[in-house]
Amino acid sequence: MTRSLDPVELFDRFRDRLDLRWLAGKRRGEQRKLVATSFRARPSLIGFLNLIHPNRIQIIGEEEARWLDSLDAKTRWETVARIFDAQPAALIVASGLEIADDLEKGARETGTPLIASTHPAWELVSYLEHHVSRHLARRTTLHGVFMEVFTIGVLITGQPCTGKSELALELISRGHRLIADDAPEFTQIMPDVIEGSCPAVLRDCLEVRGLGVLNVRRMFGDSAVKTSKYLRLIVNLHLPDEAAQRGDRLHGNTESRRVLELDIPQINLPVLAGRNLAVIAEAAVRDFMLRMKGFDAAAEFVERHRRLMSEDS
Repeated sequence: MTRSLDPVELFDRFRDRLDLRWLAGKRRGEQRKLVATSFRARPSLIGFLNLIHPNRIQIIGEEEARWLDSLDAKTRWETVARIFDAQPAALIVASGLEIADDLEKGARETGTPLIASTHPAWELVSYLEHHVSRHLARRTTLHGVFMEVFTIGVLITGQPCTGKSELALELISRGHRLIADDAPEFTQIMPDVIEGSCPAVLRDCLEVRGLGVLNVRRMFGDSAVKTSKYLRLIVNLHLPDEAAQRGDRLHGNTESRRVLELDIPQINLPVLAGRNLAVIAEAAVRDFMLRMKGFDAAAEFVERHRRLMSEDS
């Protein structure tokens, strides 16, 4: 799902935090939407005044204002015309600077939103880049239970009636934390980072067959829930068939699953009578953490076996 944000919404959202005030162009502000199509797109959504790669929102700080003032009349007129010809979504004049007449006139004539702030330019760029990119980031909803297990964000997925909620409840009782049940939302906040969170209506709740909806925070305390976490691993529960039981017992059943634009490691755990899935899930997460550090138990075992055979021969 791709979201959008126009200068009017941006103003309403950050007005108090950044001390924003309208100068011109509010009437046509809703027509200039910000849409994040890619984190690698150029120009960027928000940045300092740039005539070569005009940003969608141009920030004019003290340095930019001094540079404009240093231009002769003709060059300044041409420069201001280039700024508005690029059709920026908005211009924000920072540091409480006095608004130049030609900037205000150009904004009114072209319908370009012109906004002023008392905050310094660097703060506007840093704050808006972070919050606007998060708001516009691509997001999706996946079915499963999202948890923090040993500080790792783990999504528990699987077929119906495989015990996802029961496994989550057992992990919570063992000291791990619930983030979201049933419909966690995932947002690609950086090119290589996906963050998972819980919709407001489902917060603190876990549905278990036979028990109904449980409030985890009330039952286990504040330490049993968490607001968000980066998605690092998927644990998929499945009912095994005969072919699956004859699978690779040395390396396990692992693959990757595409979430947004990233491949997330997935471990497939068969659900069988008598198995303690909570212990197995914890072991899977611990093994995943070791792999992240460069240790592969199966590879070490194969190498040990090869070395012993070489010595015997």
